[in-house]
Amino acid sequence: MGIGEFTKTVVFKQNTPTTLGAGKKDAYTTLLTTKGRLKKQSGSRSLGFGDIQITNSYELLVRYQSSLATNLRADVKIEIDSKTFTIQTFEKIGEKNFYYRFIIVEQ
Repeated sequence: MGIGEFTKTVVFKQNTPTTLGAGKKDAYTTLLTTKGRLKKQSGSRSLGFGDIQITNSYELLVRYQSSLATNLRADVKIEIDSKTFTIQTFEKIGEKNFYYRFIIVEQ
């Protein structure tokens, strides 16, 4: 896998909730901007709430960075080309040149 394949600008957004009355409101701030490789994996259609819902799943590869290692949580969002994605799963791959492999779905 060559570094030249990492052509997409990837923005990781971290949730830092703010107080709103008696509860909290989601507020996303930029955690990290990096380059990545995005590859479509699958797509499906399903019926939900009387509408047809289309779900696309993608594989995202980015280089290992310490700020990702310490801040990856379930509420982290990913923005690529003005589209917002949620993380389904992730794993660290490789031994010498670490990469993170994410399976993400479009919101």
